[in-house]
Amino acid sequence: MKNTEYNGYEAIFRKEDKKRTVLIPWFTDFLSPIIPAVAQLAGYTFVNCPKTSKVSADVGLKYGNNEICYPATLVLGDLIAEIQTGKYRIENLAVAITQTGGQCRATNYISLIKSGLKNAGYGQIPVISVSTGDVHNNEQPGFRLPFHKILYPTLYGFLFGDALGQLLNSYKVREQNSGESEQLFTKYMNDAEQIILKKRPKQLLNLLECAVADFNKIEIYEDKDFKKIGLIGEIFVKYNHFGQAHLTEWLQKQNFEVVVPSMCQFFMQTFINSKVNSQNGISRKGILSKISMPLVYHFLNKKMGEFDFILRKSRFYAPYENIYELAETAKDVLDLSNQFGEGWLIAGEVANFAKKDITRVVCVQPFGCIANHVVAKGIETRLKKLYPKMNLLFLDIDGGIAEVNLQNRLKFLLVD
Repeated sequence: MKNTEYNGYEAIFRKEDKKRTVLIPWFTDFLSPIIPAVAQLAGYTFVNCPKTSKVSADVGLKYGNNEICYPATLVLGDLIAEIQTGKYRIENLAVAITQTGGQCRATNYISLIKSGLKNAGYGQIPVISVSTGDVHNNEQPGFRLPFHKILYPTLYGFLFGDALGQLLNSYKVREQNSGESEQLFTKYMNDAEQIILKKRPKQLLNLLECAVADFNKIEIYEDKDFKKIGLIGEIFVKYNHFGQAHLTEWLQKQNFEVVVPSMCQFFMQTFINSKVNSQNGISRKGILSKISMPLVYHFLNKKMGEFDFILRKSRFYAPYENIYELAETAKDVLDLSNQFGEGWLIAGEVANFAKKDITRVVCVQPFGCIANHVVAKGIETRLKKLYPKMNLLFLDIDGGIAEVNLQNRLKFLLVD
C-alpha cells in the first residue's frame, strides 16, 4: 500500500521561478477571465484552469480530504486535473491560490493543495499564496506583487466584471433570443482583457457604457412577469456555477430573475469589521490606520460610484448597496462581531431583500463550511421572526448531492 503520509513540502517558489507558468483554479465567469491579464502586468504568466466540473469534484476527492469544505475539494480538483492533461512541463509549472485569512478554512487551502499534489505525485510543483495581507503557512521568496502596477487594473477590472455580471443576470431571464446576453457578456469580457493588457484600465468605464447600450438593445419579453429571488451565501458556491449546482441557470429557466448581491459588498465589509474589532478590543488601530482606512473607503466608494452612474442607464438598474446601511440592518439580527464566513453580511442582505419586497431568498453554503453554518443557520429563526413574509431556504451543497434533489427543494420555495 502506497504511503500517503504528509511529511512536509519542499518545493518553494524562488526568484528564478518567475518564468514558470502558474495555474490558478476557476472561480467565476465575471472575474476569472481577467486575472491572467492583470498577472501579466505584474510579470507573471497565470493560466486559468477550465471551468469547474464533475471532473474537478472527482479528482479533488481522490487526492484531497473529503472532510474539508466543498470549495476546497473543487479547487484542488481543478488544479490536479489540469496538470494531469499533460499540456505542461512539470519543471516549468507552479500553482496559485488566494488566501483570505481569518476564521475561514480557505486560509488552510495551501496545506491541502500541497498534500494533494504530493498524493498525486506532483510534490515538486511550487505553490503560491496570493494575498493582500499576511501569507499563512507558505514560503515564497520569489513571489512579489508590484501593487503600483496592478492596483488600477485590478480595481477597474473587478468593478467592470461585477457590473457586467449584474447586467447578464438581469437580461438573460428576459431575452427572446436564447444565448444573446451570454454572447454579449463573453464579448465584453474579452474586450476588457485586451484593455487591461494595454494598460488603459480607465477605458473600462467607456466599455461599460457600450455594454449597457448593447444590453438595452436585447429583445425581451415585455408581457411576462419575472419574479425575483435572492441568492446569498458562501462566496465560492454563490458565484461558481458548478459549485452552486447550476441553481442560477435552473431558476432562470423557471422565469425567475436571480438577484445576486454585488461581490463588492463582500470586500467592503472589511471596513465594518475593522471598526467593530477595534471598538471591541480585538484588534488595535494605529494612527496611520485610523487616518488611512476612511481615505481608502472614500476612494473605493468613489470608484464604485463611477460604475454605478453608468449602470443607471440600464433598463433594470439596481444600485450598489451602502455597506454601512447593510451593517445597520444586520444589527437587528446579530452582533457585528459575528464575522465567520459571510458573517453578519448574510443578515444584512436578507434585510435588504425584504426592504425591496423580494420575499424569496436562497442561502447556499458548502457542506463542511463550519464558518458559514454557525452564522447562517444560527440566525434563521430570528430572521423569520423579523421578516415573517420572507421565505428562506438554506441549501447545503457538496459533490454527493444530486442536482435534482436541490431543485425539488427549490420548487417548494417557488410556489406562491
